[in-house]
Amino acid sequence: MLRQFNRLLLLAILIAITLYITLTNSDSATIKLGPNISLTTYAGVIYMGVFFLGCVAASVVALFFGFKSYLRERKLRAAERSRQAFFDLFVKARCYMAAHEWGAARALWEQVLGREPENVIARVELSTCMEELGDLKEALRVLDETRAGNGRNVEVLFRAVRLNQKLGNNTAAHDNLGLIVAEAPTRRALETARDIAEGLGRFDDALEYHRQLESVGHISESMTEAKTRLGYAQLISSVESEGPLRDALKIFVRKHPSFIPALEKLASLELAHGHLEECAELLVKAAKLSPGDLTKWSAIIDLWLKTAPGDFQRRADRALAAARSTTQGTHGTKRIESEFIIAKTLLAINRPEDAHTLLEGLQSLAEKEGIKLSREHAQTRTHLIGLCLSRLGQARDTGSLWESLAEPSSQGSNSGKREALSDRGEPSPALSTP
Repeated sequence: MLRQFNRLLLLAILIAITLYITLTNSDSATIKLGPNISLTTYAGVIYMGVFFLGCVAASVVALFFGFKSYLRERKLRAAERSRQAFFDLFVKARCYMAAHEWGAARALWEQVLGREPENVIARVELSTCMEELGDLKEALRVLDETRAGNGRNVEVLFRAVRLNQKLGNNTAAHDNLGLIVAEAPTRRALETARDIAEGLGRFDDALEYHRQLESVGHISESMTEAKTRLGYAQLISSVESEGPLRDALKIFVRKHPSFIPALEKLASLELAHGHLEECAELLVKAAKLSPGDLTKWSAIIDLWLKTAPGDFQRRADRALAAARSTTQGTHGTKRIESEFIIAKTLLAINRPEDAHTLLEGLQSLAEKEGIKLSREHAQTRTHLIGLCLSRLGQARDTGSLWESLAEPSSQGSNSGKREALSDRGEPSPALSTP
């Protein structure tokens, strides 16, 4: 009711103003609307007419721009709804990926690409789905389409490197890494490029990547080891003749005295030239640098017993010294294996008594080390004890040992003095056989 009263009051005020303007401007005025058309009336009426025409014109202009703003607002709202739907599709696809529903995620990412074919994130995620589904070639093809239009995207290139490595295309992976290094020489890119170049045998390229790593401040102990390894590989690949290679390796070993592959390679070259002392010295250095690796000491023992000429006793003493060196710094299972090497060496140099004594005390040594002899170790011990008894002329005492090895649940003999079947009251195999 009050609103209607306000409207009537406003209308009355407008009518009053119109009458006041018309009456106060009662003089006649003529307006020419054309060559032969004119209008003569009160000046106040003309003034009010012009005013109302101006209001109408302003209203039309305002209506035009208002309608245009409405259309623009409607378009923006539609774009916002589309963007939100697109975002929801992204979130849903990633939820499927988090749940490892790769097939469903793949379908959604394909929908995303149907709307935005140039969306790099969607292509990378679709490639991930393809990879998880086992279709590596298709995953790489999806990335290739992206690289055709955006070949400098680092994420896409890293994905391509990974897929090419899985497919065994290390050359293609190396080429992609070259693009990454040119665009963003990060530590990961340089290290991966170095390792792949090393695997391809491109040691010059690998060293160059390594130098770039050092130039950007990535220096560590592992970096030093990698540089030594690459330098050794480059040396081996670049020098083919044994003579120059031997001389180059001597210089390399002086610079890197703890690099085991170089020591072993130089030892083999010294052995080929008949320099047994130098060969043995290099092998000993390599063995001392590899605690727990008994194969290197075994190679030294074989060198003195099987390869070296000269006085047997002198060679036997050196072989036994190398065998005893295997116990230094070894504990547990490794210590038992070291004792086996010593026992075998004693047998090889015709000292079966000492070998038998050592093997008899092996059980107590295992208890001291806090371990229990495994089935394989017990059987090895039984074999060696039997061999010792045979060398000592006590072959008749080995029957129970061989019986223990034949029993399925046997752990091997502990003493080498087990009762024979006939002494244990067990039926003879010949009599119990139907």
